[in-house]
Amino acid sequence: MVARSVVAAIAAASGLIAATGVVQAQKWPSKPVKVIIPFPAGGPTDTLGRPVVDHLSKVLGQPFVVDNRAGGGTTIGAQAAIKADPDGYTFFLGTNTPYALAPTFNPNAGYTYEQFQPVIMIAESPMVMVTSLKSGAKTTTEVIAGAKKEPWSFASVGQTTTTHLLAEWFTQVAKIKMAHVPYRGSAPAMNDLVGGQVQVFFDVSTSAVPQVRAKTITPIMILDTRRWAQMPGVPTSKEAGYPDFLGTFWAAMAAPVGTPKAIVDRVNKEVNAYLKDAAFVKRLDNIMYRPVGGSPEVMSKRVREEAAIWRKVGKTAGIIK
Repeated sequence: MVARSVVAAIAAASGLIAATGVVQAQKWPSKPVKVIIPFPAGGPTDTLGRPVVDHLSKVLGQPFVVDNRAGGGTTIGAQAAIKADPDGYTFFLGTNTPYALAPTFNPNAGYTYEQFQPVIMIAESPMVMVTSLKSGAKTTTEVIAGAKKEPWSFASVGQTTTTHLLAEWFTQVAKIKMAHVPYRGSAPAMNDLVGGQVQVFFDVSTSAVPQVRAKTITPIMILDTRRWAQMPGVPTSKEAGYPDFLGTFWAAMAAPVGTPKAIVDRVNKEVNAYLKDAAFVKRLDNIMYRPVGGSPEVMSKRVREEAAIWRKVGKTAGIIK
């Protein structure tokens, strides 16, 4: 009898908690909602995220306000997000870096991915391997031959960024060596690639397109399972001989752990609906992004799988123990 009473009490408490969450969601939002983006205003993540934020403002009846918190390799914004009250009035819109890379490689990150409540994957853009015209390389075979013949180097937008780790991964699968030259952003890295100071760069496709169209660099392969019209004739990883060598730059939304499930589900539902909007999908395609969407579990699975890949690459490269 006592055991049944305990079970009944637990069930009642669980029901009360669930009901409370539903009531909170019904009243939510009753004031402006903050969306922290760990990059400066005007950057790729900001450009991609603001239409989503604006959509949430329209459909949910309260302003969703972008709060750009750049610095610390995205850790400043991430720390601010996980420390916020989990009341549904703070969300975080980040990329591979704050979710999968910083907690894996930065000993001073100050947080783990488990301190985020995943909400939804938003969109992704395939990475592309490009070379300088001076290198003369137009295929992966020629890149490998060139790197074996002379001391080549690859650019990145910073230590342990996706651009860095993809190059490390390629040197491992291709069994070659190249020196790493980190830059403070894609623009200076691309400038030196165009100038021939470095030979290889793994860039976000949408960022590389203008230079590819201007024929100032050579696209070698798109790290994706399909070709893109914006880069006609450029082979996929599989077509270039590396079917498992895939990489994308992606953005996703999360909240502090403890945010009511009903609120998380509501945001997930509204963003998923927006990712099917024909005008927005076309807008994404024009800048070489594709919508992802799905459940919070889809995002969590993606982050964990990617972190595992980069951890392995980092250990092989001697970046982490």
